Amino acid sequence: MLTERQQDTYNFICQYIEQHGRSPLLSEVAKGIGLSSQGSVHNYIQALVNEGLITRSVGRSRGLHLATDSKKDDQASLVLPVMGKIAAGRLIEAIPDEDEIDLGGMFAGKGRFVLKVNGDSMVEKAIMSGDWVVIQSQQTARHGDIVVALVDGFDATLKTILFNDDKTITLMPANQDFEPIILPAERISIQGVVVGQLRTYP
Repeated sequence: MLTERQQDTYNFICQYIEQHGRSPLLSEVAKGIGLSSQGSVHNYIQALVNEGLITRSVGRSRGLHLATDSKKDDQASLVLPVMGKIAAGRLIEAIPDEDEIDLGGMFAGKGRFVLKVNGDSMVEKAIMSGDWVVIQSQQTARHGDIVVALVDGFDATLKTILFNDDKTITLMPANQDFEPIILPAERISIQGVVVGQLRTYP
């Protein structure tokens, strides 16, 4: 069963796709259902993904698809050939293999979505601005996980989460130019945990 807001979100997405022939941006969904918080809209959309009503496409700003349309595209099954190993340390002989890797199987899954990284606070974890991170939607995390955290229900950030003995939480950057964020646990809600990363080159 969908909540009233989730149903409104789904109805708007369906109507937008029917009228414009493409999916709406997050900001357009927020405006369309009368909300100012894109964070709330993101949660509604993720609920629809979890229910199997819509899907997301990796690396697209207009990447929402109705479930019936996504079956036609079958974008979750992207298979590329594995041609062997390549040296990043000592030289090794490059011997081609006869194998494949299913990127859809590697990154796709129920409750997963993708965010584009904007900023340099996690560069020492090799997460660069412009990268795409694959997130498993969940409200819990382990000490040391890289998470999407929502502060005071509004500001979202990508950081390593540390649970402190004094009931506070540290959101730890991976860049010495940034300061850790230490807050009472009740001010932080976990939106998901990083399970993968994508990067493209021009």
